[in-house]
Amino acid sequence: MFLRIQVWLCIVIATKQGSRAVAAPWLPQPPDWKDRTVAAQSGDPYSMLELYRTALRIRRAEPALGEGGMRWLPVSDGVLAFAREPGFACVLNLSAVAVPLPAHAEVLLASGPLDGDALPVDTAAWLRTRG
Repeated sequence: MFLRIQVWLCIVIATKQGSRAVAAPWLPQPPDWKDRTVAAQSGDPYSMLELYRTALRIRRAEPALGEGGMRWLPVSDGVLAFAREPGFACVLNLSAVAVPLPAHAEVLLASGPLDGDALPVDTAAWLRTRG
């Protein structure tokens, strides 16, 4: 699958209205980007905005996501997985089929809906490996 990343530049003219800044874009937002706004993505657990918000919150709260080493976990072809101490694992499924998640106590974050205890194609998960 080819991932296309679109980058667009705009010049913002900000004016103050009360204590809130209002910005007018220099170029119009493409109509097919309407689902990429903060208003459209807020509250959707599988939106990119909420995925990043949750990942940042977890990163600050999990000791394993600070300084320290990592070790690769044994997984099937097309899957990347590593562990960090204390009690964290990251699994990314790049294969063509769903794969079972390694032993874990809790799913902290997933980039898409899980299929029971299986990690679907093109999906990543952060796991707590100890209770």
